[in-house]
Amino acid sequence: MKTNIDRIRHEPAKIRIGKRGITEGIISEVEAVLKKDQVVKVKCLKIVPTEGIKAIANNIANLTHCNVVEIRGKTFILVSKTPNHK
Repeated sequence: MKTNIDRIRHEPAKIRIGKRGITEGIISEVEAVLKKDQVVKVKCLKIVPTEGIKAIANNIANLTHCNVVEIRGKTFILVSKTPNHK
């Protein structure tokens, strides 16, 4: 899992959150990526206030049953609580 997190730090974010905020589409997209990769990088666009990033990350983590690993600026990394056995 550690290597997945290190790898994703250097990749562009797979999901972007804009002025609509957290929608059902965002949640289902996060769940799909977590199911496939167990880790996802999410970026909030400039319109989202920096002060709200932690709340957004925690809210998505609660809704998708995952953990927030890292928050840097307007970007955060979520990791699945249970490893996906392929």
